Amino acid sequence: MALPITILKNVLNLNLMHVEKCEEAITTYQAYGETYEQPSIFVHARPFKRSQCLCPICKQKCVMNGHKMEEESSWRASNLGGMPVYILYRPQRILCPEHGALNEFIPWADGTSRFTAAFNDEVAWFVCQMSKTAICEYLSINWRTVGNCIKASHARLEPDISQRIHDDVRRICVDETAYRKGYKYITVVYDMDRNRVIWIHECHGYDVFAEFCRLLTPEEQEKIEIVAGDGASWIDSCKKEFFPNATRCIDFFHVAQWINKALDEVRIRTAAKARREYNNLRDEYIKAEAEAVVAAEKAKQDYHDALGEVAAMPHRGRPSARKLELISFIAEYEAAQAQALENNQPRSVGRPKKIQLTPEHEASLKELSDRIDDFKGAKFALGHNPENCTDNQVKKLQLIENNYPDLYRAYQLKEALRLILHMKDPDQAATELAKWIDDAKNSGLKPMKELADKIENLHKENILNAIKCQANSAKSESTNTTIKGLIKVARGFRNLDNMIALIYLKCSDIVVPLSNRPQPSAEYLAKKRARANELRRLREERRRREFVT
Repeated sequence: MALPITILKNVLNLNLMHVEKCEEAITTYQAYGETYEQPSIFVHARPFKRSQCLCPICKQKCVMNGHKMEEESSWRASNLGGMPVYILYRPQRILCPEHGALNEFIPWADGTSRFTAAFNDEVAWFVCQMSKTAICEYLSINWRTVGNCIKASHARLEPDISQRIHDDVRRICVDETAYRKGYKYITVVYDMDRNRVIWIHECHGYDVFAEFCRLLTPEEQEKIEIVAGDGASWIDSCKKEFFPNATRCIDFFHVAQWINKALDEVRIRTAAKARREYNNLRDEYIKAEAEAVVAAEKAKQDYHDALGEVAAMPHRGRPSARKLELISFIAEYEAAQAQALENNQPRSVGRPKKIQLTPEHEASLKELSDRIDDFKGAKFALGHNPENCTDNQVKKLQLIENNYPDLYRAYQLKEALRLILHMKDPDQAATELAKWIDDAKNSGLKPMKELADKIENLHKENILNAIKCQANSAKSESTNTTIKGLIKVARGFRNLDNMIALIYLKCSDIVVPLSNRPQPSAEYLAKKRARANELRRLREERRRREFVT
């Protein structure tokens, strides 16, 4: 039958120590602007005899330096039922022949951290799942402590981070991602073969990526086969300088982003043009109606003048030519008024307060306005792949095809370039890409022409290399999304080193150990990730086949 002390050691993973006694005490702490009392467990312990008086640097047995610390030091261990656990011990001073006078090595301490390894691993695991605020509330620690625990856990699990760089890296992709507002970026280098981040550094540009390239030996630089990334010129410069044998590939995501941006510019211009046509037609109709009102007022005044002039003329004798002309005008005017009254049209009695458009003009403007309203929301229909469009989006595409030929032409160019990026035959892709560039230049659409010039002059070869090698920085972009998710869940990081340590833990095969819990191995996680990638590839191919058929 196990003793309570033994059970406590197994539950809290308190190895390499003798537990002398345990006691419970009430501690106070500040939270939410108030003072709280909380029961805590204090474990008085000492290392095993074989683990005492060890140098913390070389781990060699040393002699005591004559005295201990005056007070007991404490190390925070994992909670027990929500109660904080502290390990208390008075470290001894030792005299190492090589490193001088130091405090002895503490076996349960995680390096220089004031927390145990199990506690730091627990915090590192939690921060990948929830916000730092929730962790602080759950473990009763300060939010600054979370970042320090992450850094300590990563430093123990991976003491030599440079090993990632020198571990036979052959295919890399590089990209920058923002980690804070105000143009704060980090550069991330990703190993495409092992699906892990191998290097992170603050800022971006030629100098930053060149710093990574100089970390590789000349032999390792020659082994690099593929350098993938976006269209940044500094990636091309570093590739030419440091990786002469590598193939530069551009990410299809950024090419699709370029064509979608050009398509959106055409859409905005088309929408503005349609709105201008509506406004011009409305102004034309209003002007015509205003002129009609003025003409009606003039005709009315002429009618009254004609009545007065006829009344003033002699009634006897043969009517003069002027009188016959006036009588004819009066008859025509009255007939027109009677016809208007019969057709339920308003009689032109006085100038109206507001100009009224005719039903024909109202119907024409309403038809054009409805067409513009139907055009709203077309951005999502134009951006989606045809096989993924909803019925409403298909209707919008038909509306665009029937009424906006320039925009539909831009949409066709977008789809043509997308299909080129999915080709497997590089020779066919080269032919189709050259044809696409000519079509875009001759389309008469300025955004498409500018994009065609950009691809032809700067990125044509890189796009064809990506099609030939079937390699791009899509995984790096996915990693950037993971990084942004970590930053968002953690509610941000003020210490960049702590954030980088978390990225190294999350975006790799490192398994953060948890005490007394079964966890998957790195090999199992790699197989699971490979299987998920294969299923995603099969789904995409099936959707493309269904769309073609």
